[in-house]
Amino acid sequence: MEREDDVVVFAMYDSPVDANIVKGVLESNGVIAGVMGDSTANALMQGFSQGAIRVVVLRRDLEKARQIMDSTWIEQS
Repeated sequence: MEREDDVVVFAMYDSPVDANIVKGVLESNGVIAGVMGDSTANALMQGFSQGAIRVVVLRRDLEKARQIMDSTWIEQS
């Protein structure tokens, strides 16, 4: 049974830097977020596999997180 306070994966990244930037954007907009898989030990054990770094949010905040990130555009060079 799905509960509103379950932790769900919002997005996956290759870089802990990218994941932590997204976490910061979400948190600055009132969404509690976390990063999983960003420790050096985890990276070594996972062999830096693609998408190994996960940003997680509470299920009740998932849609709000999507809206925040959809409205936040960071131009990459």
